[in-house]
Amino acid sequence: MKLIYELLIRLTVLLGIISYLLTVGIAFVKNGFVVGVLSASLPLISNTYWTYALWNEPDKFYQIYVNGQIILFILILLSIALHKLKS
Repeated sequence: MKLIYELLIRLTVLLGIISYLLTVGIAFVKNGFVVGVLSASLPLISNTYWTYALWNEPDKFYQIYVNGQIILFILILLSIALHKLKS
């Protein structure tokens, strides 16, 4: 159980970092410097916003981004649940 928990935490952190960098990059490309800096300073809010804003985009990159955000959310919930079970 401890090994699964540690592996899940590492995977969640890795995907979270990748997600943060992609979100900031998308904000810079789509809306410019000010929105990019704002997205960099408010990671949870900006991830939620950009996931919602890009939900219906037909571009394959944005579809992968949105799916990655959903997977990250599920991993966070699983990490919290395993932490509660571990304690």
